[in-house]
Amino acid sequence: MRKAYWAVLGVCMLIASRAGGATNAACDDRLMDSLRESASIVNSLHPDKAGQMRVFASDGSEFTAGQAQWMKGQLALISKACADGNTADASRRLSEVQKLLAEHRHAA
Repeated sequence: MRKAYWAVLGVCMLIASRAGGATNAACDDRLMDSLRESASIVNSLHPDKAGQMRVFASDGSEFTAGQAQWMKGQLALISKACADGNTADASRRLSEVQKLLAEHRHAA
């Protein structure tokens, strides 16, 4: 019984390590750098209270709560596209996020 437990655990760890190594494998360094840059701004969007209509990014940009949620969803889809080897979809989605970020960039 114990041998079977350890065998299953070992197989699960092997599968998890291979899956983790494949994450974002298809996306090149340039795309990943752009993704990290955009993600740092998008991930700074947090409403101060429940039901807040406007949220502000770390760079002072202002977004609606819906736009913030959409961008966070797009980042998740970009990561999945990279993991699936679909760089065209990842690039397209990232350019849409970057366009929205640029439209709302705070003029300093």
